[in-house]
Amino acid sequence: MGAIGACRNDALVFVAMFPVRMRVVLGVIIALVIALVSSAPALAEGPWPNDPQGPIARTIAELYWIMFVAAVVVLAIVDGALIYAGIKFRERPGHVAQQFHGHNMLELTWTIIPTIMVVSFSVLSWQKLDFINNSRGGDVGMVVQAEGVQWSWNFSYPHEDRFRLKDGTTYLTGAQELHIPVGTKVRIELSAKDVIHSFWVPSVGGKKDAVPGRATDLWIQADRPGTYKGQCLEFCGDGHADMLITLVAHPVSEYPAWIDAAKVEAERINAPETARGRELFRSLACSGCHTVRGLTGGKFPGAPDLTNVASKPSIVGGLVSPVNEENLRRWISNPQAVKPTTLMPNLGLSEQQVTDLVNFLLILK
Repeated sequence: MGAIGACRNDALVFVAMFPVRMRVVLGVIIALVIALVSSAPALAEGPWPNDPQGPIARTIAELYWIMFVAAVVVLAIVDGALIYAGIKFRERPGHVAQQFHGHNMLELTWTIIPTIMVVSFSVLSWQKLDFINNSRGGDVGMVVQAEGVQWSWNFSYPHEDRFRLKDGTTYLTGAQELHIPVGTKVRIELSAKDVIHSFWVPSVGGKKDAVPGRATDLWIQADRPGTYKGQCLEFCGDGHADMLITLVAHPVSEYPAWIDAAKVEAERINAPETARGRELFRSLACSGCHTVRGLTGGKFPGAPDLTNVASKPSIVGGLVSPVNEENLRRWISNPQAVKPTTLMPNLGLSEQQVTDLVNFLLILK
């Protein structure tokens, strides 16, 4: 304890050696370093706009860096001039501060140069926007519909034979995750069910709003395989922070295998014998809390992913074990009777509704 106290006293003496202003500056620098270090894991995971992995992202990044460098130059010139003038012409013993009342050449310079810069950036941005907004060019290889709903994204894949399910009329859909082939220009047709949302996966494309009652679109393209993070970039309610997007880019040779696997999963979820339970799950509060891949993307904190719930030995911390018809029925009918502290509400379901939900959950293996 004595050694710790001595170290603390030495540290206080060291800090006290600096003037008050210097201590404030050091405190700000230390706070910034701590903030940067603590945010490093989040920055590493993305989304990160300056890691372009597609033609649109590269176009935006190029424009960003041009403007950023120009802004740094302007900042250095303006702040440098202010600091120089403040030091050289300051009032001090034996020296009266100089007064200036206009300088035509300087005033023309700082009017003409910024005007040229603004006009140049506007022209350059307009040229880039032509490329960014060209979502309907003849080179579009795939069209996906994306619907924003509080608080998830629902994706519908093209009405093509390769995405058609066995019933002949249903096509592949997904929630939260969008899968595309590498090197393919994909048009995303956006819509919103409730409020304004905004689709943004910065590593492969730009940002576009999804507006209720209005059709909008954008295009994306990934140059290499990988998983890219995105999110809704328009505040859309309490769950906005959880309205994330996961975009998976597959090598072209592997994309058909993913489609086949996704169709098998979709056939299981969309089985006709569980249609009532599936639609009930989708329409009730269940879908807002729980995720079933390919169907819903619920994001309530702590709500378990039910994609493979029927394969689990137990749920609810072991209070529902094994996961069978009897125990699921008991849990869904009255959650508080099984776990009094649960946040899952009693929805007051009828016997038939409970049966339909249980039959649906039992196929999720």
